[in-house]
Amino acid sequence: MSQSRQLAAIMFADIAGYTALMQQDEHKALELINRFKEVLEKVTPEHQGKIIQYFGDGCLLAFDSSVNSVECAMALQKAFSESPQIPVRMGLHLGDVVFRNENVFGDGVNIASRIESLSVPGAILMSKSIRDQIKNKSDFQLTSLGSFDFKNVEEGIEVFALANDSFPVPKRSMMEGKLKKKNLKKRNFIAAISLIILVAAAFFIYINLFVKNDKAADKSIAVLPFVDMSAAKDQEYFSDGLSEELLNLLAKIPELKVIGRTSSFSFKGKNEDLRSIAQKLGVAHILEGSVRKDGKMIRVTAQLIRATDGTHLWSETYDRNLEGLFKLQDEIAGAVVKQLKLKLLTLPSSVTKSSNIEVHNLILQGNYFNDKLDKVNMDKALDLYYQALAIDSLDAKVWVAIARNYSRQVWQNYIPQNEGSEKTLKAIEKAIALDDNLAQAHRAMAGYKLYHSFDLQGAEADFQKALILEPGNPDIFIGLGDVRRTVGRWKEAEQLYNKSILLNPLKPLYYMDLGNCQSYLGRSDDAIKSFKKVLEIDSGFQRAHLYQGINYLLLGKPDLALTEMEKENLEIFKMFGLALAYHALHRKKEADEMLIEFTDKYQNDWSYLLAQLHAYRGEKDAAFTWLETAYNKKDGWLFWVKGDPLLKNLKTDPRYNAFLKKMKLPID
Repeated sequence: MSQSRQLAAIMFADIAGYTALMQQDEHKALELINRFKEVLEKVTPEHQGKIIQYFGDGCLLAFDSSVNSVECAMALQKAFSESPQIPVRMGLHLGDVVFRNENVFGDGVNIASRIESLSVPGAILMSKSIRDQIKNKSDFQLTSLGSFDFKNVEEGIEVFALANDSFPVPKRSMMEGKLKKKNLKKRNFIAAISLIILVAAAFFIYINLFVKNDKAADKSIAVLPFVDMSAAKDQEYFSDGLSEELLNLLAKIPELKVIGRTSSFSFKGKNEDLRSIAQKLGVAHILEGSVRKDGKMIRVTAQLIRATDGTHLWSETYDRNLEGLFKLQDEIAGAVVKQLKLKLLTLPSSVTKSSNIEVHNLILQGNYFNDKLDKVNMDKALDLYYQALAIDSLDAKVWVAIARNYSRQVWQNYIPQNEGSEKTLKAIEKAIALDDNLAQAHRAMAGYKLYHSFDLQGAEADFQKALILEPGNPDIFIGLGDVRRTVGRWKEAEQLYNKSILLNPLKPLYYMDLGNCQSYLGRSDDAIKSFKKVLEIDSGFQRAHLYQGINYLLLGKPDLALTEMEKENLEIFKMFGLALAYHALHRKKEADEMLIEFTDKYQNDWSYLLAQLHAYRGEKDAAFTWLETAYNKKDGWLFWVKGDPLLKNLKTDPRYNAFLKKMKLPID
């Protein structure tokens, strides 16, 4: 591992108001973020700077010279002020940092981030350490804004603003940033007013974007699984794959609401009225069709239907050689775009579109078996992926499929965590090396960084890159929600989970994430409703009864909790839930026996669950021992740790905050 420590000028820059803009106008937001990166990548090298990492709408840069950092900041703000303007905030600090494998760590990074949080669009703020290096340079006019007490920074830091013409200097009274909490009535009043405005804005956005009769609602579609019309009825994997590819193509259009695969495919094989399907999915249009495959020839029939009255807006039948499949997919997507009067957004394109149709066919077959989730079928899928790899080892999509398989096998407890995680990472790294513009690869890398290596900033950056490439993919919003939840920003996480549900309303896992987030927010009644929705969609879904039971425990209703735990269908989670419920009911003998049995069976791979059990029982030493074990084993469940209601008994123990700090998580 390459590592060096040195003094460096660190710059943090981000786009002010980007999150709100993303919610209101994703197309404009994506244009801004692309221009933001173009300017940074052009200007920074001109001032001997280095872009370390992107963080969604922000960027971290490093310089060997304080003068270079300020001159670069001025040049960047000048470029950002040109049409189309980008409202960028900047903060600079000179400090001791550690460079490790192209990343930067240390208090210097943290302080630059805190200073940037005080800034306003167009301004350049800096610490006294930068000011002392440039104060004798006549090119720079500086003014002190006073000292600030930042979160997680022991001593106050004096902040300066560049006061040259055309650079705004923020007023102290209007500056809000990552500061230590103060009991100021004025700020409380401003926060209350802001909340009222936010609620009003949310209501306005809902009325204007999501009501069924609004024009924006017309730009919505569900792609139903195409029907396998082959004589032998053995091409279901192929017809499913074609449907999913079309869905993914349409999801790249920011102004089009495209329902996710899980929800659309839930109507597979059901003879349900299209208007009813559209109503359940909240869309105005349905794309359906059929596939007949005979050797290397395919016949695809596709039709676009307006759901309100059943009108066929467009239909076409294509007879093609299998080699022309990719062009055919583009043609169908293009026809839909034309009919809905949409415009295609130019996005970074993936170089991977399997030129070998046999490779593509093997991937589709593998995906079909992989989605069944049982061990036999997942092993069958992995074998098909490796067959594809033997034909073309340079196809990035094959490597992503392999990574997804290993990752799922880890979560299903089919393979050891360390072995599966290592294989997952190698496959993802190979995919990105082959094709850096493959959204699936960045989604997979973000998931690995979040759940296996606890690299939150890296996960955020990869999710944001995937979002640029696939702006309509609900799984990306779920991933971003998990990042927010991990650091304790549960309100933001809840908003992202709700956005995912709008795009994929019948995917039970999304309601699971929403319910757990509501639980962390202390709203167990709402959480129980979300878990009931999970079971309404899929009565056998793992952990839904468990989490419902946990929230009954939090509400002080252990009898109801026990009833739910007894319904849990997977042994590991049933035993875990029963151990909790027996303890809450003061059935000590049964609780102790269940804990011992659970420990004997699952201690090798489920350290975090053991930490939860001991914490709930008030056994702090054992709980912290299992947390350390989970950390050393890189247990993916650790992303639950901050705010976990089952760890409530640990929160007053100094070891709890020490553990959060070790995890690089914010401390309350």
